Amino acid sequence: MEYDVPRVRERIQHIETCLARLETLRALSEEEFLADFRNVEAAKHLLQTAVEAMMDIAGHIVARQRLGTPREGAEVFRRLGEAGLLPPERVPTYVRMVRFRNLVVHLYHEVDSRRVYEILQAGLDDLRGFIAEVWAIIRG
Repeated sequence: MEYDVPRVRERIQHIETCLARLETLRALSEEEFLADFRNVEAAKHLLQTAVEAMMDIAGHIVARQRLGTPREGAEVFRRLGEAGLLPPERVPTYVRMVRFRNLVVHLYHEVDSRRVYEILQAGLDDLRGFIAEVWAIIRG
């Protein structure tokens, strides 16, 4: 299986850049975070683009593995799980991440700022886990 490693590496570097910036926001107290709209908007954007990079990587692997054409974004993670390339217990987390990304993009007015803060506090390791899983897939 031949993967476009530079393409994957570029997307992973984007996720890592987002993670570093999100860690800065994570360090704020909830009051500090919510007091400045720029914190909330920055976090939403960073989470959105990190998930988009994840979807790009997952889509690339699905295509190279010839796992079919997903009908919607979250399906790339389901297909990788079904193929045994992602741990099946991780797939629902990635599907929820895509749903959050869709909410930010399409129903942005419904995104709860406190929920964004909760994701910062509890969800960043999911991005790190995905990176590790991708490298395991790429390296075989």
